[in-house]
Amino acid sequence: MKTFARKNIILIIALFICAAFILTGCASISGIYKDGKPVSYDDIMYFKGQVAQIENYLYYGNGYTASDSDGFDYDAAAAKGYLARINLDEIKYDRTEDEDGNYDPSALGVEKVNDKLAGFENQYMFALGEYLYFTSANTHKTGSLENDYSQVSIFRMKFDGSKFDEIGTFRSDDNSIITAQKGSDGDFYYIIYAPTSSDESPTYNLYSISIGKKIGKTVTLAEDVKSVAVCDENSTIRNVVYTVDSDRSEHETIAVKAVDFATGEVAAYGDNNDVAGSTTKMLGRVGDIVVYSYSSPKIAEEVFYKDLTTGDKHFSGTNKFHPLAMHDIQAVGDGVMFIGDASGSLMYKSLDNVTQDAQRMLASSEFSDVLFADEDWIYYSNSTSNSTSISRINVVDKKIEQIVSMTSIISGQCGYADGYIYFYAQLEDDGKADSDENATSDTNYYLHRTDKNGTVQLLANVK
Repeated sequence: MKTFARKNIILIIALFICAAFILTGCASISGIYKDGKPVSYDDIMYFKGQVAQIENYLYYGNGYTASDSDGFDYDAAAAKGYLARINLDEIKYDRTEDEDGNYDPSALGVEKVNDKLAGFENQYMFALGEYLYFTSANTHKTGSLENDYSQVSIFRMKFDGSKFDEIGTFRSDDNSIITAQKGSDGDFYYIIYAPTSSDESPTYNLYSISIGKKIGKTVTLAEDVKSVAVCDENSTIRNVVYTVDSDRSEHETIAVKAVDFATGEVAAYGDNNDVAGSTTKMLGRVGDIVVYSYSSPKIAEEVFYKDLTTGDKHFSGTNKFHPLAMHDIQAVGDGVMFIGDASGSLMYKSLDNVTQDAQRMLASSEFSDVLFADEDWIYYSNSTSNSTSISRINVVDKKIEQIVSMTSIISGQCGYADGYIYFYAQLEDDGKADSDENATSDTNYYLHRTDKNGTVQLLANVK
């Protein structure tokens, strides 16, 4: 009896230990070390969103499913799109054929890091300190016990899968923003611009969350925000410029303010409150250059720019940038690229000579999504009825190079590290020895990568 009781006690203790590991997070994989010490980063390591490279290991969603697609099934999506990693120095494949001439096209050595869906349209992944930060589709039930996958949850964990923690959950739409930036105090913060409801015309709030050694509480920086221009890694002024309705009651107008997301201190800009009927909208920011649209009873609506380092407090349409509205403003070369709202064309404008007109790089029919910029090159994806591709164009001489073309690539979703472009695509070959005679039956999307010469590798487990 004593032996039986002792075994039961040991079993109970073991169960408590297991439960503690589940709640606090235990290592699911090996750690990553450099010079005998755990790898840690003093700054944000960002790789365009869908992947993160930690030394020789790549972290990524094994497969891809859009959470806003019809009939979205989270469990099915997570079963193939879980957070995975692979050692890039040891990518291998087993092409041994079975008796029917089939083989497994999977990359060997794929490790599951976490069960959460990581391959989806709102992924924002980066590394900071000893942690990997990533997003997933929300799985919290609504008050009526329904699923609301339009919301995005933010998580972090150590590189070995331990210390898994949920940071927050926020609504998401085409206008929302999730980014991480260094604050004026030298610490790091999530900055979130998110709708407050699922209404057709919702209001938006601006939030911040301190990250790093500890996770802070969600802080509301501003409410009922109309538009934002968030600092980037090249900004010397670490703030968010935003617009709200003016407090003045004698006339309707839009006010411009800025908030230091580290301290919460708010500063107001002038002029806009002084002009009845003026409207101002933040369109984007590169470093300390803020691009915005402005109109008033005396000034027709155009796009202007402001250098925040000049010291004046005016957003009143004094420096012309472009005659028409735009979006998706990003730094490239010695200037910026953007997409014109009216034409949908991909444009480039030098900041060395701001008075020079913007140049058209690509017509709207020549690309589907801009992926990222690297030096003087803009990388973009395109989808046609016959194929999908990833290409690049040089802003200096407009030279175009197609990098890869496949039957079906998810446009607009990518990662970029060490000269490799990471993307999701269907299998060109599903493990048949003779793919010409055996059509691909697997319609799922898996992570691939290509170098700039178009050499493609599958990095996922497709079993």
